[in-house]
Amino acid sequence: MLYRVAHLLRDKFPWLWDMMGLVLSWLFGIRYGKKLKQIPLLLEKYSKQNTFTIHILREKDVPALAKMFREQPKEAFEYFRPHEFTEEALIKLVRDKGFLAYIVSNGDAVVGYFFQRSFFWGKAYRGYITDYRWRRQGINKLMNECATEISEFLGLQVFGTIAPDNIASLKSAETANEVKIIKTLDNGDYFVQYRKKTTKDENRA
Repeated sequence: MLYRVAHLLRDKFPWLWDMMGLVLSWLFGIRYGKKLKQIPLLLEKYSKQNTFTIHILREKDVPALAKMFREQPKEAFEYFRPHEFTEEALIKLVRDKGFLAYIVSNGDAVVGYFFQRSFFWGKAYRGYITDYRWRRQGINKLMNECATEISEFLGLQVFGTIAPDNIASLKSAETANEVKIIKTLDNGDYFVQYRKKTTKDENRA
């Protein structure tokens, strides 16, 4: 229900969506501000373990990220349409405390992007995309693992949507998370919850 309302406001009443965004951003910053300051340490850990670098999306990164979006083929956006991809739109998202956005880099090139649109009441919605030239190199799995650890650290319940015919996305998500299908939306997409994978020892406990 909340997911549908959010998309209705964003698509039909953008001015109201923007006003609500300012308030929600402020409230999220109040509740999670201290913990947000520690996220760079988590990102550093993942960067040290991989050949790629992960860091919080900053305004100075926006031109490179927008360039990556411009260079993607149309089919890359068949299942990924969470927001506009212009520099102006991305800068607005960077300034939103509740929009936790990160980029994966290889040198100066942005090769992956993931985000969790988060709310002060403890829920978030995840999305991610890998540059088509860097697919099948474990970047999707890396982003999912990192996003899940961040959400666990913050104490957020994380949800998302996966198209039933987008098998690659579902399999990728399942390598790094427990993926629970909550329901099927009116458009046929699965509304899912991402949770940390539990070990056998944790299950016994």
